[in-house]
Amino acid sequence: MDMPLTTLFTINISVCLACLFIQAITIKKHTSHLLFALFCASVALATTQKLTGNTLGAYQYLIGMGACATCNAYWLLARSLFRKNQPFTLHHIILAVAIAALIMIKQGYLFAGNQWQWDIKQSILTKAMLSELTLLLSSTILVLSFWEGCRGFKHATKTEKAQRLLFLSAFSFAVVICKIAKSYYADQPQMTTHIIAFVTLFMLLNTQVLIFWCYSFPRSQLRCHKNQAPSLTTPLAFATQYLTVNPRLPEPLIEHQPLNQQDIILAAQMSELFFNQKKFLQNNLKVADIARELAVSEYRISHLVRSHLKGKSFNQFINQLRIEHAQSLLVKPNTQTWPILVIGLESGFASIGPFTRTFKAQTGFTPHQYRQQNKTLAEPAVN
Repeated sequence: MDMPLTTLFTINISVCLACLFIQAITIKKHTSHLLFALFCASVALATTQKLTGNTLGAYQYLIGMGACATCNAYWLLARSLFRKNQPFTLHHIILAVAIAALIMIKQGYLFAGNQWQWDIKQSILTKAMLSELTLLLSSTILVLSFWEGCRGFKHATKTEKAQRLLFLSAFSFAVVICKIAKSYYADQPQMTTHIIAFVTLFMLLNTQVLIFWCYSFPRSQLRCHKNQAPSLTTPLAFATQYLTVNPRLPEPLIEHQPLNQQDIILAAQMSELFFNQKKFLQNNLKVADIARELAVSEYRISHLVRSHLKGKSFNQFINQLRIEHAQSLLVKPNTQTWPILVIGLESGFASIGPFTRTFKAQTGFTPHQYRQQNKTLAEPAVN
């Protein structure tokens, strides 16, 4: 590499600070902005530790303690980008914090060992154990981050699929290049460090572009449906035709009960979320999530579900859509080998218990019984 390593490190730190500034001046911040800011700060500290090297002596490890939110923060970032509602829960945060704590313990141990000159053999052994454990957890987190881009790909919109492909291709490229560099240049640590620094720079820029792409347009914006005429440019005209021709609805929605203009547009947005984007497949979906995404009150969402989507309640309506989706999976030929648990998870349920109870309450059969009774539908035709 022709570029000096110190220059490359300086560029990386500058890009990290620039990305931090962009997140800071973003007016409408999402969880992804905060997590990316945390990731950039951690990468900046990790790069600073490498840049300063041994000039700070043992104190370089104190800087390294701040570099505890790299792969773990990026995993949470991936979840927030591709899981629009409740991207992570307490146990996800606990895992990320545990990895951060492990990194801080390792750096703290190195600081103490260098500061007070601990027994060398014991120090090497403990350092190796901490390094191996950190590597194991970090590798697991990398796999989980990649999975976030794959999960739900089939049900994503065209734009969301393109965003996921950008994430998956860049992520795969970064991991593969780093692995090859460490193996091929095992006896040239300077070259390996150069390559990893370039890959880090690439991921910083790619992630910033991805975040801008994901949040540059309102999530509740109505998308033009392939069967709808593009000449309907006003929100009201678009929503009116959308609700009238939507094949999922049992009857033209706007004839069911008089609606004002705002309700017509809101009903169309809700139909887009439920029937085209299949939001009901997300775990723990609540009325508050839809209200927040569409920037309206929970009462308006619940009212339209009851009066115009013919649901007794929001939860009953969501469960009805989930069970209908599960029924289709149970009779498809290519999903016959899927366990009932997987069917339930793919249909938006968090565990098999609620899935089985809801399925039986709605259909009168357990999922297993339903699959057995409809087995002939799933079997391919024999000529």
